[in-house]
Amino acid sequence: MSDDSSGALRRLAERAGLLDRYYDALGAYIEVPDRALVATLAALGWPLHDATEAERILSDWKIPGPVPLLPPVVVHRRARIGESEAPLSVPVAWPRGAGPGRWTVIWENGCDLPPAEGLFDPTTLPMGEEGADGARLLRRLDLPIATPPLGYHRLRVEGFSVPPHEITLIVAPARCWLPKAADGEDSLRLWGVTCQVHGLRGRADWGMGDFGTLAALTRLVGRHGGDVIGINPVHALFPTRPLHASPYSPNSRLFLNPLYIAINDLPELAHDPVLAPDEGELAALRAGDLIDNAAVGPRKMRALEEAFSVFEQVHRASRSPRAEAFAQFVAEGGFLLERFAVFQVLAELFASRGCSWRDWPAEYQDPASGAVAAITESHRRRVDFHSWCQFEADRQLEAVAEAARRSGQRLGLYRDLALGSDPTGADSWMLGDLLVAGLAVGAPPDPWNAAGQNWGFSPFHPERMRAAGYEPFARMIRANMRHAGVLRMDHVLGLMRLFCIPRGMEGREGVYVRQPFEDLLAVLALESHRARCLVIGEDLGTVPDGFRDRMVEAGILSCRLFYFERREGRALVPPADYPRLAAVSATTHDLPTLHGFWAGRDLAWKHDLGLFPTPGIRDMESMERHNDRPLIRDTLAAAGCPLAPSEGFEPPANLVPAVSEWLARTPSLLVTVQMEDILEEREQANLPGTIDQHPNWRRRLGLCVEDLDNDGRLEDIARLMAANGRGTQGNGAS
Repeated sequence: MSDDSSGALRRLAERAGLLDRYYDALGAYIEVPDRALVATLAALGWPLHDATEAERILSDWKIPGPVPLLPPVVVHRRARIGESEAPLSVPVAWPRGAGPGRWTVIWENGCDLPPAEGLFDPTTLPMGEEGADGARLLRRLDLPIATPPLGYHRLRVEGFSVPPHEITLIVAPARCWLPKAADGEDSLRLWGVTCQVHGLRGRADWGMGDFGTLAALTRLVGRHGGDVIGINPVHALFPTRPLHASPYSPNSRLFLNPLYIAINDLPELAHDPVLAPDEGELAALRAGDLIDNAAVGPRKMRALEEAFSVFEQVHRASRSPRAEAFAQFVAEGGFLLERFAVFQVLAELFASRGCSWRDWPAEYQDPASGAVAAITESHRRRVDFHSWCQFEADRQLEAVAEAARRSGQRLGLYRDLALGSDPTGADSWMLGDLLVAGLAVGAPPDPWNAAGQNWGFSPFHPERMRAAGYEPFARMIRANMRHAGVLRMDHVLGLMRLFCIPRGMEGREGVYVRQPFEDLLAVLALESHRARCLVIGEDLGTVPDGFRDRMVEAGILSCRLFYFERREGRALVPPADYPRLAAVSATTHDLPTLHGFWAGRDLAWKHDLGLFPTPGIRDMESMERHNDRPLIRDTLAAAGCPLAPSEGFEPPANLVPAVSEWLARTPSLLVTVQMEDILEEREQANLPGTIDQHPNWRRRLGLCVEDLDNDGRLEDIARLMAANGRGTQGNGAS
């Protein structure tokens, strides 16, 4: 391939929003191979098959063409308090000689304001220059609206000889919602507990944790002064594939997993006690340390089907308030709820054909097809069943949020949004070309993943997302802030750039694709204010320069982990140096628990499963762990949190309280402690790099939630949090 072709390809890649070179986690300079750039551009819709075609496309780009009257969407950020408000500006490509024009802003429903409107003379507007086709004047239209209301509005521009053109106008706050004084130096310092909902153990559960057990834990955390209850993503999974259990690879990020419904809390149970199975069957489901997904999933779905029959006979037949609530839920869910329910039905009908909707007959692969409409009507009852499952899951999740409020939690439910959804699932089917099917999101190589990571998710297409007025992104954020006081965004770095790997290529051949960062931040801020929901961004990994500073400006909390906060020589960052706008914890579901870290359980698993890329990396990690134990011991002792004596790999008896107190002393807004650490468990929820080799997302806690009070360890954590000024016990409920 000639240097000219490669150079043209890289110029095209830059104009298309690709980064053809980057620095990896070790600071090494990486240049993306040409074939990866070609494949990425083709997946994004550029008409090329090899690098030699790049020059032609660049030449075509220079040919004058029509310029749209307005961009597909305009995003305006309101000024922060104390700052001057910038004008609400709209770029307009006005036809030459078309004369004056008129603009109208139709405010979103709920603003209770009449439309704003006015006239403009295009020849007097600033920033005049010729359009690409020479037939239009590119101007800046400043709308004389001093303080436009927040929301998703409609802007219409028209002229005597110019037909009306209407676009979305988004007016957003300068930053995400924060509790009062959250980013000040005052005493607002919060804490809470995080858990894997499925891993909770309750005396009356059906073999996995559910929203009923979560509500019980929520009340307990609130009574002990906690401010939040954090949970894993509760996105919808695949009822026809019960072994597909990862909450971070969901069927849909817009809907809930019905397996989290607490069967014993169904109102229908009062009308038909026969729904309850034999106690011996339940005892067998509850007994193990691991969730038996193959048994639990189908059994719970059968119970839900029986409950839906009771709902139809008792509530729908009498048009009870519960039936009316369901009808309202369906109406509010609109076409997307129906499409999701139809997808569930089709997945059942064609389960024998394969795991993906691409394995279905061609006429069912388009959600808008006549064949899909026919299935919707012929299987109406089954479609309603899947909608009813969403209705009941939402009702029970709302009950968890209500339990948090009643128990005194100041933020309450802390939800988690996965980075993407499985390309074989409902989101992919429903969203169509808004997702880039030819690309998979991942991460570049690093010391622990020499080949890079491929998570398999199809990314949103940046330009098509913009053309849709960012509505799909807003809808997803809105769905996951529902009933929540906090939303954690997995891999928030993806708002700026996503590492995308062309399908069929290796992780090291991935390309960073720029995203409409500022616009996405604006939508996130708007939804955050509407839901009064704090935003946490999981910003671990290869962090671009300046990214964390922009997060602070945007009011997004950074994720800071005890294991990772290091200085030169691996010295631990002292509590006083943690940032104020941060969510601090010892570890996460993807990392070893504190006791597991000390005992080296993660290293043992990786060795046994052959997960170390090289013997050298294995030896390096083992030596780092060997050195970390005395380092942690000495650091905590110097800070007045001495560890109890212990031998070898045996964790000190007070390891969790000592580390928790260390973190409680930070100025950071929020500290969380995961249930696995509170109960001093050694095994982690998920071991990255594994699917079936490790029991990911199946581990159950060793203690029932009902026994936590007598156990005392949660109370001990609460007491030290209060002693360090955290929680409602520490500084009073607000």
